[in-house]
Amino acid sequence: MRGWLKRIECLSAVQCTSLVLLFLVLASSSAQATDIETRDFLVQVSGKVCGEVHMTIHRQSPTQISVRCDTDLKVALPTGNYRYSFRGMEVWRDRQFVRLDSHTDDNGRRYVVTAIAEPTGVRVKVNNRERIVAPVSWLTTYWSLPEPNLRKQSLHLLDADNGNELYGRLEFVANEKLTIAGQQVALNHYRVVMGKNNMDLWYDGTDRLVRQEWVELGHRTVIELIRIRR
Repeated sequence: MRGWLKRIECLSAVQCTSLVLLFLVLASSSAQATDIETRDFLVQVSGKVCGEVHMTIHRQSPTQISVRCDTDLKVALPTGNYRYSFRGMEVWRDRQFVRLDSHTDDNGRRYVVTAIAEPTGVRVKVNNRERIVAPVSWLTTYWSLPEPNLRKQSLHLLDADNGNELYGRLEFVANEKLTIAGQQVALNHYRVVMGKNNMDLWYDGTDRLVRQEWVELGHRTVIELIRIRR
């Protein structure tokens, strides 16, 4: 989703639904087989609400997880409204990337991405153009931390929006307590460094995303969890 701020200014704040107290203990690291949860986030730019992100995490077996991510933004341009939507489905097995299928509408610019892990790399198809890339360690949905042995290495990321390759490293910043949906929660703060671009990410005890923040062209952008549904 990073990059859309290059052309937009936020609409006036949209009224949010009432915040529901988190009923999941975020610091817990346990997970049940066939467990399904949906994490609802609000997106703010310069303090104004622009849209929502919904991540549905389905633990299909003790080793396999699928993640559906739905993002919708509505912003204002001098020439009219700007709209962005993303629909993506990921599959991970033993914390290894297996497959991505996504559709993105970037204000009329459309991307259809399919990425499938193979023995020697990942076959990426974007709008009918296909190529083989090196094995992927992370996607830019950032829904979960990469596996522990990758967190101190250079990371090869695939942009879930458009299939571009990115390279960066993950830095641990601090253990912090933040107020999320009206509750103070212990979180692990990380930073992704990709050239001159930094992305701050906060994860709970299950290694799942709670908050994302970055600055682009002077705009402070925050994606923050407001609700967990089961």
